[in-house]
Amino acid sequence: MKNIKIGQNHTVRLLDDANQKGSAIVIALFVLALVSVFVALALSRSSAEAAAMTNETSEGQAFYAAQGSLESMTRNFNKIYDVRLNPSTTDITNVQTASVPGLSAPTGRYSFNQTVTLLPPNPLDPPPVLPSGPFAGLYAKRQTWQLRTTATDTAGTAVAGPITNNAGTQVQLTRYILNNLIPIFQFGIFYDDDLEFHPGPRFDFGGRVHSNGSIFLMAGTGLYFSSKVTAVKHIFADVAKNGTASTNWGDNVFVKNASSTYVQLHANMGSVLSSPVNGAPASTAPLPTTYPSANWNTNKALFDGNLVAYSPQLQLPLKLNSELTSQNLDLVEIVKRGKEVGDLYNDKTGTVAAPAIVPVTAAAADDDITAGERYYNKTGIRVSLADSKAKLPGCAAVAAATPCGIRIDGDTTGQTIGPLPSPTPVRGYVPRPMTGSPAYQATGVNGDRFYTGSAAGRESWIKIETVQYNSVTTNFDTNDITQDILALGVTQPPTSKTDTSFRIGDANYYDSATNLPFIDSRSIIKLQRYVIPGAAIPGSSSYVTNINGIYNYVVKGTVPTTKNCNPAPSPSPTPALTPSGNTGTLAVNTSFFPAGFTGDNRASMRNAVINNVTTGAVPCVVPFPIEMFDTREGLYNDSTAVFDPIANYGTSIPSAGVMSMVDIDVANLRAFLSGTWNANMPSGTPYATAAGHVLRSTDIPTDQGWVLYVSDRRGDFDFDGEYDMEDIFGQNDGILQNGEDVNQNGTLQAEYTNEAVPYTGAANIVSPDIAAVFDHKYYRRGVRLINGQLPPGNYDSVTPANTKGFTLASENGVYVLGNYNATGVASYGTPTPSTDYLPQNTVNHIPSSIASDALTVLSNNWKDGNSFTSPFDLSGRTTTETTQRFGLISGDAITTLNATPNQGGGDLRLNGGVHNFLRFLERWNNNLNYDGSLINLYNSHNNNGAFKCCNQVYSPPTRNWIFDATFLDVNRLPPGTPYFQYAQTTGFERTNF
Repeated sequence: MKNIKIGQNHTVRLLDDANQKGSAIVIALFVLALVSVFVALALSRSSAEAAAMTNETSEGQAFYAAQGSLESMTRNFNKIYDVRLNPSTTDITNVQTASVPGLSAPTGRYSFNQTVTLLPPNPLDPPPVLPSGPFAGLYAKRQTWQLRTTATDTAGTAVAGPITNNAGTQVQLTRYILNNLIPIFQFGIFYDDDLEFHPGPRFDFGGRVHSNGSIFLMAGTGLYFSSKVTAVKHIFADVAKNGTASTNWGDNVFVKNASSTYVQLHANMGSVLSSPVNGAPASTAPLPTTYPSANWNTNKALFDGNLVAYSPQLQLPLKLNSELTSQNLDLVEIVKRGKEVGDLYNDKTGTVAAPAIVPVTAAAADDDITAGERYYNKTGIRVSLADSKAKLPGCAAVAAATPCGIRIDGDTTGQTIGPLPSPTPVRGYVPRPMTGSPAYQATGVNGDRFYTGSAAGRESWIKIETVQYNSVTTNFDTNDITQDILALGVTQPPTSKTDTSFRIGDANYYDSATNLPFIDSRSIIKLQRYVIPGAAIPGSSSYVTNINGIYNYVVKGTVPTTKNCNPAPSPSPTPALTPSGNTGTLAVNTSFFPAGFTGDNRASMRNAVINNVTTGAVPCVVPFPIEMFDTREGLYNDSTAVFDPIANYGTSIPSAGVMSMVDIDVANLRAFLSGTWNANMPSGTPYATAAGHVLRSTDIPTDQGWVLYVSDRRGDFDFDGEYDMEDIFGQNDGILQNGEDVNQNGTLQAEYTNEAVPYTGAANIVSPDIAAVFDHKYYRRGVRLINGQLPPGNYDSVTPANTKGFTLASENGVYVLGNYNATGVASYGTPTPSTDYLPQNTVNHIPSSIASDALTVLSNNWKDGNSFTSPFDLSGRTTTETTQRFGLISGDAITTLNATPNQGGGDLRLNGGVHNFLRFLERWNNNLNYDGSLINLYNSHNNNGAFKCCNQVYSPPTRNWIFDATFLDVNRLPPGTPYFQYAQTTGFERTNF
């Protein structure tokens, strides 16, 4: 037992074993039986003695009855914490009204007044540091619950003499339960499965390290741990997970002891060894075969408890809930879409080629625990894209005429389902105009480039919602704000009006004072653009034109200098198109285009000025979808000796690596949430009509900041949120190999008709210029953060609890382009301390995190055009120094033993280890400065290509990485941060009424 302070006025005794529930009910019944013996003896005494004895006996019985009640309440209350972070009102009621077996009336003789009360926190108390248990040394958010019971004897004890019973005897007992919420980002590195270290250069990240599997420790130059390292299973030091001996890297692993002195962990000092044989194997395939180390107890003592094997498992409520309810939910569900009545979902009764996509029933909907754990339901904004209106959240049963999201490849209203009327009107949604002067009408969507045809019923829909938990109804309240947010725009504008290479020629497109774009400058969710920076994108057709090796653009024709490329939107077809050589008189808005032109929405075209390459005519340019090439996802093998992409693809590229992007402009999101455009938002939208006012920044719910959740399921034919091409080894050999079964269902999923695409074959490659400017039908989708140097939020140093942060979450792969939540570092170290990341402890030092299927870092020098011009040549994809600061929850690939075909490049059959948890696509000759927390909870289900290095995919940066020590302050955590549950039960005390 030990004393623990609760607030400033209470001190209670804490049970050493936080899980000790006791068997007080059985004990209480046993005591009652003993008491009956005492009662029988009392009958032989005088009536006075009997009366005294009766009082004492009745009170003693009531005391033990109250203890039985308190233990019953404790057991029931602790069961809640097995799966839930916060007890609901129903949970509390159930605990308070539960009967006490064998003691409660009418079968027992006692009534109980059981209460459960959440005590208010004392604002003067700092966050507690846990003194013991698996989280010892970590800070926690603590809730203190008071459990109190009053036992009343309703029958009394019959005795001889004048006193016949003591009915009404009461005893009150009180206990406290400390609900400690441990934020996951207090770990420097946390893996829910096996954790692998095998860096070449020095790696010194810092922070607590834990694996719910085993930890593999090896290093070339030096691997240093300055905090506690724990594994639920084994500590491997002499063999990597793929079976390779650790001598391939070296013997350079160091862990600090209690005196803060680094102690070397030699290869023969792990908890298991590949040799010598010592009894039965401790591990076998899919792990390397190893045996218990006879010297482990001696070896681990050198580290004074800072290197621990066979540690308790640390689980999130989602995982605990899965185990208790047999839902078999992978932790990847934390970033996947939810299932609510009013949605569609894949019920798993079909196949990938013929899926069963059905309405969500009440029985199939997410339970409270699963729903609460999903980032999809975190407070803020939710963005969903899908192939039909019915596949948008809450739209499955909505009438066709009722707005629910927007179709971007339909007509200008964005509400038409199915084929457009004939003759086909302008294809592409036109955002609502914003108010104010000068007028702001964002560019319409070039719907023809997003329309992939009627095959499989493919359309392109988007829905944007606010999300907030309702504690009264325990539902997640949402509001459709799609039309409001899209009014800000969907287009990445070109650069300044002073750019002599390329600029838009429309008079109102630029701000006259700054020469920067005005129209499209407010876009948060960017789906299309006018130019691709970079060298000339190759291709046999003239789909893309390049100017000066700087920009790639699409020009559809020219008009005389007095004419406009962009006719007013019209429900009727545009006038007949005429050849560019025609100089006859034209009607208003009639344009010159090559004969037979089709395939673009002329309403989205704009006049352009392109380095004076035209005389007497104006080029007409069109926006097009945002695409990039991901070499890791596109190649099955990184070794040219195994697979030569030039010999196999020529000047084409594999479609498997063409990723269609949704760009999130973080700077514009910050401006919107700061209220910059409150006075300019459009009226007449469904939200504005229902709310009675235009959308304002204050209408976006906040909880310690904002979570922006994005799910793009366009092309996800079976609508399960995962890319159905698991056949990643052996050049699509059709054999289920170790490391391919990401969803662990025992089958090799590969659907090549509607959703996925093989690595090779004439039908599965595409010319780079086509890939760069057209959308595709495959489920190859990504979310990219751009302009993210200063995310939404603020740090309040005066009142830290008022600090607001920002989290981006997605079930897709996320790409972070350039500096993010940082401007640079003040110094360089080995590594640079987190206190030297800039800005530091100013209002703009934002708590930030990203949760994603996979995370790829793109440097400040990244250009999408170069990904198409140099898809297999690293010399065309070079970097500049980049600095990023965020906590990361994401997935990785699967390491396999040497029996699996390799993926080429370095570190065969490995997933890259912690030092490649952040993914790369460039040749780095400089620093990547990263400050954060690395949390791996699952294997990637979308960006599932095997780890590859270092011939064609990337060459590594100088990893100047460090744990973000600000996450140790519970007031500076990013919004939506998951928590581990750790409940501590105190002893009890008798209290007065």
